[in-house]
Amino acid sequence: MSVATDQNEMTTGDADVISLTIPAAVRFVRLARIAVASIARRRGLSVRAIDDLRLAVDEAFALLLADDDHPGSVEVTFEVDAHELVVVLVQRFSDAPLPPVDEVTLTAFEVVIADLVDRCDADPVRGVVQFSKLLK
Repeated sequence: MSVATDQNEMTTGDADVISLTIPAAVRFVRLARIAVASIARRRGLSVRAIDDLRLAVDEAFALLLADDDHPGSVEVTFEVDAHELVVVLVQRFSDAPLPPVDEVTLTAFEVVIADLVDRCDADPVRGVVQFSKLLK
C-alpha cells in the first residue's frame, strides 16, 4: 500500500489531493472507507453525509472488484477543495482482465449511489468510478 499527498493550485482555489494505492482485495476496502470518513469529518460534513460516503466507497469497490480479490491494485484519489469532495477509483489489475459488469449490476449501482452522492460517473469497462459530494 502506498499513500501520497499533494497540494495543487486550481483555478477555483486550493485543493488537497490524497492518493492511496491499495491491493485489489475486498479486505482492504476499509482503508478507503476510513480515509474518506476522515477527510469528510475534517471538512465538517454531517454524520449522515460521512456514512453516505463510506457506503459509496463500498459500492464503488463492489462494482470494480465484483466482490472478489484480484491481482493488482486500486488507486483511490480524494480531491477536496472549499466546495466539493471528489473520489476517483481506478482499477490497476496486473495481467488480468477486468471483471465483466452486466447491465443489471450497473443499474443497481447507479440507483444506490444516486442517493448517496451528488454526482457519479462509472465506467466499468475502463475500470473507473468517480463520485463527489458537495461541501455544504
